[in-house]
Amino acid sequence: MKEQDIRPEKLFNRYLELSAEDATRCFKGVKREKIPCVACGYVGEKMEFEKNGFSYSSCEDCGSLFQTPRPLQDAFENFYRYSVSSRFWAEQLFPAVAESRRELIFRPRVEKLSSFFFEEGLRIERLVDVGAGYGIMLDEWRRLHPETSLLAIEPFQSLASECRSKGFEVVEDIAENVSGYQEWADLVVCFEVLEHVFDPHSFIDSLKKLVRPGGYLFISTLGVDGFDIKVLWEKSKSIFPPHHINFMSIVGFQKLFERSGFEKINVKTPGLLDVDIVRNAFHINPKILDEQRFIRSIILNDETSQAFQLFLSQFNLSSHTWVTGKKVER
Repeated sequence: MKEQDIRPEKLFNRYLELSAEDATRCFKGVKREKIPCVACGYVGEKMEFEKNGFSYSSCEDCGSLFQTPRPLQDAFENFYRYSVSSRFWAEQLFPAVAESRRELIFRPRVEKLSSFFFEEGLRIERLVDVGAGYGIMLDEWRRLHPETSLLAIEPFQSLASECRSKGFEVVEDIAENVSGYQEWADLVVCFEVLEHVFDPHSFIDSLKKLVRPGGYLFISTLGVDGFDIKVLWEKSKSIFPPHHINFMSIVGFQKLFERSGFEKINVKTPGLLDVDIVRNAFHINPKILDEQRFIRSIILNDETSQAFQLFLSQFNLSSHTWVTGKKVER
C-alpha cells in the first residue's frame, strides 16, 4: 500500500487548502482557552509550533501533542457542520478512494480484528461503529459475520443516509448524545475519529457507555510517536487544523484509557505508510531532510525502506495506532 492509494495527492492537497481556509473562516476571532493534556490530564506543556493559526503544545508528562489554546466546543461543532473542507471530504475525496480503502484498509482490518478478538475469547453478537462514514467497515464485518447485530453512529446526514442504504441501523448523531444503547455492544469500534474530537477523555467515556461489562473498545487514530510525524513535525500533512488536533503518545493512549477505567489496555502501531509519507514529502521538498543523511539513505532504498517500515510497526514507532481496552466486568 502507498500513500497515493488512499489519499491521492491532488485531491488531498485541495482538502488541505480548504482546511486552511476554514481555519480562518470558521475560527477567526473565536474565544480560545488553554486546556490540560488531552491524554493524561496533566497541566504543563511546551509550545511546539503554530499551523493555520492554531498552536500545538506537547505534554511535559506523557509527551502527547495537542492543540491549545483551544476554541470552545460549539465552534468545532459549527465547523464540522458547515465547513467547506468537511463537505469536500465527504462528497469528493472519500468517494474517490472508497473502494481502494475497502480493499487495502477495511477488509484486512476486519480480518485482523476478528482474529484478535477470537483469541481474546470475545463472542461478538453486537457491534457499534462510531463515525461509520460510508459503512464500509460494517459492510466487511457483515460479510465475515452475517449473524452480528450492527449499529452505525454517524452525525453527517449524507453519510448516515449512505449507511441506511446499505441496510444498517443508524443513529444520526455524535456519540456523546446517543441514548438507548447503554451497555449494548460486545465491541465498539471507532476509526480515525479521536484525532478530531474536542475532548478525547469525554469522548472515550461516551464510547465506554455503549460497551457491555466484559466487552471491548477499539480505536484507531494517529500517534505522535510515529516516524513520519516525528520527522516531518509541523510540515506533516497529517497535522492539519482544524481537523487533526490530538496526537497522543504511546504512554498517553495508555493513560487515557486508564482514566476511563479500562483494563487489559493494548497499544500497537501496525502502520504501513510512515516511510512512504516521508519519502513523498522529500521528493516534493528535498530540503525537508537536509540534516537527515541517515534517514535519506534508508527511505530512498527499496529494500532498506521496506525492512525499516516493518521495524517501525513492530516496535510501536509507526504513527498509525490501534488501542484496545476491556470494560471491567461487574
